[in-house]
Amino acid sequence: MAISEDTVAEVVSPANVEYLDSLLSSAQSALDAAMDVAQEHWLTVPDVFQVVGAEGVDYLLDPSSRAVQEWGTALASARTALSDAATDTLPALVTRRTRLLERIVEVNRQSSDADGAVALADAQYWSAYGSDPESSSTTSARESRTDALHSQEQAREIVSQLEIDIETFRRDVEAEEEAIARKLTGISGGDEVLGAWGDEVRVSQTFWGFAEQAYPGAPREISDLSDNLRDSVAQATVARINKLSVIDPTAAEEWVDAHPEFVSAVGFIDPAVAARLWQGMASESTRASDDGGERWATGPLAQLFDIAPFAIGNLNGILAKDRDEFNRETLRQTLDDPDASAEQRAAAEQTQKALDRALASSPAGTVVQLVAFEVPSDGGERDMRAAVSVGDLDTAQDVGIMIPGMNSSVAESIAGLVGNAVNMQEAQVNISNPRTTATVAWMGYESPTSVPMGRTYVGEETFAQTGAISLGHFLGGVDAANATAQTTVHAHSYATRVATYALSSGEYGGAEVDHLVLYGSPGIAESVRTVDDLTGVPMGEVYSTKSPGDQYVAPAYGVDRTLAHVGLSLLTGNVGALGVAEMGEAESDIRGEDNVDPNDSDFWGKDERNVFTSDGVLGHSVDQTEVSDGYWSRGSDPLKDGALISAGRGGEAR
Repeated sequence: MAISEDTVAEVVSPANVEYLDSLLSSAQSALDAAMDVAQEHWLTVPDVFQVVGAEGVDYLLDPSSRAVQEWGTALASARTALSDAATDTLPALVTRRTRLLERIVEVNRQSSDADGAVALADAQYWSAYGSDPESSSTTSARESRTDALHSQEQAREIVSQLEIDIETFRRDVEAEEEAIARKLTGISGGDEVLGAWGDEVRVSQTFWGFAEQAYPGAPREISDLSDNLRDSVAQATVARINKLSVIDPTAAEEWVDAHPEFVSAVGFIDPAVAARLWQGMASESTRASDDGGERWATGPLAQLFDIAPFAIGNLNGILAKDRDEFNRETLRQTLDDPDASAEQRAAAEQTQKALDRALASSPAGTVVQLVAFEVPSDGGERDMRAAVSVGDLDTAQDVGIMIPGMNSSVAESIAGLVGNAVNMQEAQVNISNPRTTATVAWMGYESPTSVPMGRTYVGEETFAQTGAISLGHFLGGVDAANATAQTTVHAHSYATRVATYALSSGEYGGAEVDHLVLYGSPGIAESVRTVDDLTGVPMGEVYSTKSPGDQYVAPAYGVDRTLAHVGLSLLTGNVGALGVAEMGEAESDIRGEDNVDPNDSDFWGKDERNVFTSDGVLGHSVDQTEVSDGYWSRGSDPLKDGALISAGRGGEAR
């Protein structure tokens, strides 16, 4: 009886396990990044959601670095198990299987030959026996028949032993697979996810992500661990806002005081969800006259306005006028709070100065809106966030978002950045843009800063990657609230890295705008190699400029300007005279990062090279200095060109 090759157990391919190991490595990297984001935005996850089946998740997201390291150790152990399996046990099993298959071929041949010999010997014996039972021929045929039967029995014993070896091999394969599975179960992530206060979230588990279904049989949407964590935080944040709006005010206030990091979680909420949240609360709330104005008097919005106005003011997806109302209340409460930290007070005072400056510097009747304001009490100076719109963000047909580079913060930069936004609004008038406009000064990320001995963090990618996620949320909110507006991102210096991460594909990207303008870039996102990688910007709508003072060599003259700039810097004290952008590129190179310069021809490929000049700008700064106009100073050429691009007239930029 022949043995089928199908009876031999299959062995997981070592190559597939190596690939699985690489996926686990990627998962570990994604998890590390997710933990960084989670720790920054949500330090008390156990108060918000729990994962049944993976009770260590709350410790994983705890700010304790030890817990994160333990989780990393678990992942490393799993990777070791996969690596050992791929290089040792599985190849050995593959070799055994190959030998078994070879034996099957040989044993089947021997068995077939033995059966054939018995049949032939049997036929010869009975033929001789029929002729003469006592003849020598019959005796010889009987002996041959006996030998053939003996050989057949030996062949069957070999078949039986092979069958035993095949069964032993099957058990060994199953045992190895079970051993590998046991070593991986600790990192699977649990199989049931509960939202705030035990509400069940419908998910089905995959190994390193979740396949979500809106209803049984619906299409599955795969999300990785970091996406799932962000979604879980967003869902929990909505639930928490709802609860804060209806529970006892004293209890709500106590919870807010105990969780100062909660303000940073509000930005995770999807714009469409934020809009529905607002609509539902507004339908249950009423206004009443108060000191000549109308303020929320009853319902959930009234309670949140008093206790946690930031929970509404920082929702991406609701109207700017509503965000402004709640954010100004947060600002007022911060300014009036005698227990406010020095960082909070500095951020609040500079934000108020920025609002006042916008009104004083703009034409009468200009709408100024505080569209973001985060002041976590447990944060430092660089943890504060703010965004101010000069012009009505809800009705503007052309919207610009101006983002500063390194050494920027709310406490130090928001007033100056708002001045740049005022300059951009004026430039829109000067180019005779007939459409309504609004320009947002966006200080919504932590920018890199200088450290002792002159070194900077401008070469770090982490600031840009986390900032890109925040920028993507904000842009999504602008689009949701004013879908017909044409949006333009104006990014200076390090912010060009933030913007290009946000407007490309990948875990930090996915945002979309109509135009992108890059000023004085020290190198863009490492993942963006050519203009075609900026998938969130229409073809032909990416523009870049770099002033002569931002370069070691001035392209217009072909002259090495380094010594001249150094001398100018020493004479005037204006470090902006140096080639800061190119020094940033050099620092990235030293760190082993390869960030593309958007002013180089390699970035543009075969597409039109949308690089315009920065006449009058000798340094790197955005504001006017002792020796030159800045990129965004009033009346500067690059500011005018930026306004033309925002108005859809990029072809006129020089």
